[in-house]
Amino acid sequence: VVLAEQGRQNNVCLVLSTGEMVDISNVGQEEVKLDKGTKLYEGNRLEYVRPDSLHKKELEFNQLIIPKGTFYHLVLSDGTKVWLNSRTKFTYPTRFSSKERSVTLLGEGFFEVAHNEKSPFTVHVDLLKVKVLGTKFNVKAYENESSFVTLADGKVEVVTNDNEHKVTMKPDQQVAYSKKNGLVINDKVDTNVIKSWTLGEAAYINQRLDEIVNELYRNNRSRIISRNFYLSF
Repeated sequence: VVLAEQGRQNNVCLVLSTGEMVDISNVGQEEVKLDKGTKLYEGNRLEYVRPDSLHKKELEFNQLIIPKGTFYHLVLSDGTKVWLNSRTKFTYPTRFSSKERSVTLLGEGFFEVAHNEKSPFTVHVDLLKVKVLGTKFNVKAYENESSFVTLADGKVEVVTNDNEHKVTMKPDQQVAYSKKNGLVINDKVDTNVIKSWTLGEAAYINQRLDEIVNELYRNNRSRIISRNFYLSF
């Protein structure tokens, strides 16, 4: 397997509710104030802190676009921490309503959800909804691939968007979903391996080489070439 450097600059893009696109990749200062209550910190972290005086406004949505070869850390207005992996789009309100907390993910994210039993937290992906009150879990839902939900701590409910299939997960379980195979539960996974990308690491256990190569290509600024035909399958 050969890694070939591409040499392209990868910029994290923040799309504001106005449609304005802001490059937040290179922060020259320790902290930059984007608007009221929104702070951008050096070191790939964006934090939303909304004062009570702003809670009466209509919901405004931002979107983070994470390019190939990087990941990003986000703190939502309720204190929920989110890590976003390479080639991910994440849409979320700059503040949440008092009744529900809903976000949309295309790609991969690890969530540490702030507990609030009066306001459930829901992650919407292409074919699934993941509902929680407060917990730690990883969601992987890239376009044209199977979706995976892995629970590290707490309890989550995974529901297909047609509401025909539903499962309540326990820690160290993983649910895979595709239109072809439906919901498939793996009862024993190593969550430290699943979330290793949040530390900038890559770890794989019992995965096919072609799957590993695809992930390495997506998560790094490198083109990967396998020179051994038999290792490619």
